[in-house]
Amino acid sequence: MVFTYKCIDALSPYCPCYLAETQSCIVCSVLQGKDTCDCNWQGFCVYQEYIWNGRKKKNFRKALEVKISEKKVINENLAIFKVMLPLPASSRDFSQPGTFVFLKSLDSPSYFELPLCVMNANEDENSLIFAVQVIGPKTKSLVQENRGFLLRGPYFNGVLGLKHIKAAKGKNCLLIGRGIGQASLVLIAKALIRGENEIAALLDPGAINYNLAEDYLKKLNVAIKFFEKEYLVLGDIVLNLIKERNIEMIYSGGSDIQHDLVKSIIIQSSRKIDLVISNNALMCCGEGVCGSCAVTLGSEKIKFCKAQLENWGA
Repeated sequence: MVFTYKCIDALSPYCPCYLAETQSCIVCSVLQGKDTCDCNWQGFCVYQEYIWNGRKKKNFRKALEVKISEKKVINENLAIFKVMLPLPASSRDFSQPGTFVFLKSLDSPSYFELPLCVMNANEDENSLIFAVQVIGPKTKSLVQENRGFLLRGPYFNGVLGLKHIKAAKGKNCLLIGRGIGQASLVLIAKALIRGENEIAALLDPGAINYNLAEDYLKKLNVAIKFFEKEYLVLGDIVLNLIKERNIEMIYSGGSDIQHDLVKSIIIQSSRKIDLVISNNALMCCGEGVCGSCAVTLGSEKIKFCKAQLENWGA
């Protein structure tokens, strides 16, 4: 299969980026060092932007010092933080579904940066919410912090299939979240509500032993069911919901195993259902430079910190 994709940063204030300067753009053939233009035209010319900008990158994401205004230690594996953004930074820029940042505690070295999903953004307070699952030294240092963080972002490719969320109008949608994967559900639910979609959610606390999206989704009037440690019967639950609620789009926030299971359930249902998933690629720089997020699909290496696949679920 030949995969087609768009760059999540195209048309954003961050395009052209470092990849344009290094002849490594993921969509522009000219900015890959080729002689011909073969970019699968998407209504935006990265090369022209590069020329207009003096043959150099545009803006780059700067590290912001953010203060912790609220910290909740839920259990030994989980803490939730509210941080305040300093002006002129705006939480609106962090409110798109799939937005993530790189975060580290104030006194940690730069290599302690950790990619973390934005769970919620409050424009009235100019604040962001993050959930941190304790896994290793980086997450431990975040959980132990009480003053503030250094935050680099926003980055936008935390969700694959974003076009389905943006295009959803008046649809019946199902959100499935397990463990820390639930953190991505809130911004998605908000976006779907703006599109006047009907939403149901299936939640499993997973390794963090806590349904962290539950209270947020209840405030948004999302119908919630639970499938705690019931992967074996998840198929039956989802199939029943597909029939009962005439589900037209499903979002899976969790592991790749969960994504594959949900995809197989959709195939089993014999219905045309759009599938959106959390992006579980390894992230290190977020700029497509380090290559940690690169995944080989067919004969091509695709950088998943930037690439929105158009036909990944085919």
